[in-house]
Amino acid sequence: MSIKECIFRPKNHFALKKGWINDPNGLVWFQGKYHLYFQCNPYSNNWDKMHWGHATSNDLIHWDECPPVLIPDEVYEDYDKGGCFSGSVVVSDNKIYAFYTAVALVDGVVLQRQCMAYSNDGYNFTKYEKNPVIESIGIDFRDPKVIFYDGYWQMVVGGSDGAACDLKSHGRIYLFHSKDLFNWTYSGILYEAKDGEGTMFECPDIFEIDGKWVITASPMNRTDFLPTIYMVGDINFKNCIFYHDCTKTLDFGPHYYASQVYKDKFDRAVSMAWIGGWEWMPWIKDHGPSAENGYRGIMSYPRLIDMDGNNLKMQPYRQDLEEKSIEYSHKSKVSDRVICNLLDEMCDYIYIQGNIKRDKNSTELNFIIFDSEENKIIIKLDFLFGNIITDFSEADEHIKSGIRIYKADIQENLDINFDIIKDGNVLEVYLFEGKYNFTSMIYPRDGKIGIGIKAKDALVTYKFNNISE
Repeated sequence: MSIKECIFRPKNHFALKKGWINDPNGLVWFQGKYHLYFQCNPYSNNWDKMHWGHATSNDLIHWDECPPVLIPDEVYEDYDKGGCFSGSVVVSDNKIYAFYTAVALVDGVVLQRQCMAYSNDGYNFTKYEKNPVIESIGIDFRDPKVIFYDGYWQMVVGGSDGAACDLKSHGRIYLFHSKDLFNWTYSGILYEAKDGEGTMFECPDIFEIDGKWVITASPMNRTDFLPTIYMVGDINFKNCIFYHDCTKTLDFGPHYYASQVYKDKFDRAVSMAWIGGWEWMPWIKDHGPSAENGYRGIMSYPRLIDMDGNNLKMQPYRQDLEEKSIEYSHKSKVSDRVICNLLDEMCDYIYIQGNIKRDKNSTELNFIIFDSEENKIIIKLDFLFGNIITDFSEADEHIKSGIRIYKADIQENLDINFDIIKDGNVLEVYLFEGKYNFTSMIYPRDGKIGIGIKAKDALVTYKFNNISE
């Protein structure tokens, strides 16, 4: 199979025309448009000296690519394996302030320091003349996220008590505060990982929703291999204390990383992440196929954020898709011996909204995503033991791996709401109103997939939306 036979550009997920993308670094409604910033290498489809890319949108679904806004041309960021790493943006006094990690080689030592740039229009940024605004306090010290709370600008930064590559190290999330965005004071360590929770917390985020504080992060070398986590609790900012209630995962697929939460123009919380992964993850062999002078890396579909108790729920941002006509609805009863195919034929761009009503004696339900070459991914809902199991043992050659088991509180659920998006090489599955989600890159040869459901005595109802226009 040639590389070109399995690469298909998304229509409703942002990707560069050419080059590498990873972490989202800011999304903001500013002067009548959404401005999305992200870490990228605009010259090659491989990770290299990092820039900040830029795209704009009116609806968070359709994007216009713009020239990069941060180019690593200052002495504190001019390094082949460094540059302008990830961060965040805020709006104050009708300006955008961008905070990012500058990575440079100084006297043979790699330094990661926090810097700032500002813009009057969202397109042209000026780097602060007194950068860095925060000096390094560790080997791994990056990805500043800034919010405003309780009269101060608050900044969380990911870190480690040692080095991310040292399996004995423990990830940290540092807290800083400022009155003016220029001068920052160290508050302390907001959270330090316990054994097994990760050697470094990349891309930390912090937000309040429904009276609860949520910290998200992408931990490196976590022993349960979760690529993203969220921790629910309460925060005392003055004393730098996080009262931790529970830890769960944002997504149990292999390719959802560096999630960040922003506000849309209606003041709703929206999450976006990088769909990709790193070679240190046990299920990642490489970054997937990419043609020469092609692109690699995609932003996730935007997700609306809500809370249900201590559970974070993330559902697809439907503002655009709900306006399109529904092509058909269908009802089908399936048994454990029959697979119900949700599509009359294999399709390349799919948006399905559905519901499954299972019999109370049904102990298992399988979503089966398959292609014309009989490659398949299975998402199994185990109602007897309360697990969600993903099986990549028969997936396509670029993502084939093994079986992973996640604990889930689904035993009593008789109604299974689901949304499935397939857009180019992206697959996103949302279950139980976004309580459990699954994101993966997929590489079917002809770009088309089918979707089947196998269960014992279950009634499937669904609607199919056309997202290809």
